Amino acid sequence: MTIPILETRNLNFSYHSGVPILNDVNISIMKGQNVGLVGESGSGKSTILRLLLGIHRPTQGHILFGGEELSLRDKEQARRFRSQVQVVFQDPYSSLDPRQRVDQLIAEPLRSLGLAKDANPGGNRADINKWIENEVVEALKSVGLPAESANRYPDEFSGGQRQRIAIARAIVCKPQVLLADEPVSALDVSTRVRVIDLIAELGTTKGLTIVMVSHDLAVVAALCKQSIVLERGVVVEQGTTATVLGAPTHPYTQRLIESLPRLPVG
Repeated sequence: MTIPILETRNLNFSYHSGVPILNDVNISIMKGQNVGLVGESGSGKSTILRLLLGIHRPTQGHILFGGEELSLRDKEQARRFRSQVQVVFQDPYSSLDPRQRVDQLIAEPLRSLGLAKDANPGGNRADINKWIENEVVEALKSVGLPAESANRYPDEFSGGQRQRIAIARAIVCKPQVLLADEPVSALDVSTRVRVIDLIAELGTTKGLTIVMVSHDLAVVAALCKQSIVLERGVVVEQGTTATVLGAPTHPYTQRLIESLPRLPVG
């Protein structure tokens, strides 16, 4: 039996107000899958992402990583989880610290998770710094940016380039899972296409499992083979994207598709 890389079981979540945000959510994400979490604002899709990241804790239910219950109080499991599950946020303008150079931003996971020392046991500081420099350059090249970008600051780049830097930071520690929270919604249309193509390529070349939160069905259709539709914190439909979007059975999914803008005819 194949074990999901990420799984939620009977997941419930409420903020301090007590108002339910998620109700009995059960999803399984298999290794190598691209999965889209779809729904309108307030449907709970971004909350699921925060729970999968460990930013929030479930009110009830369980989150499993590789078949093991996720407990970030376990320092060893937390370190392993943080290195294997990375995130790209929505806004490339606020997710990068403008006071840090690009090389410092991308290297942060390598340093904070101790991966640089793990890769260079017994190495001196110069050896570790050289290894980090090489990893940063490799990550930049993977997202289509030149090595000299490392010495510049985020405000010297366009929005699309900043999002590429954010993606480089996410993949530098060679994770298994990339969580993406509306990663192209702040970009113009042509840049969106290029960034989605990049994420798809990285999924293939790096063997990533991608979980994409989006209200944009076109983005989900372009990237994700599986889709999960949420309405007010409840999973109302899930399956292959071709089936969910091509032949939806739930009225909410049908309304989402019917609301898509269409070009005038004639």
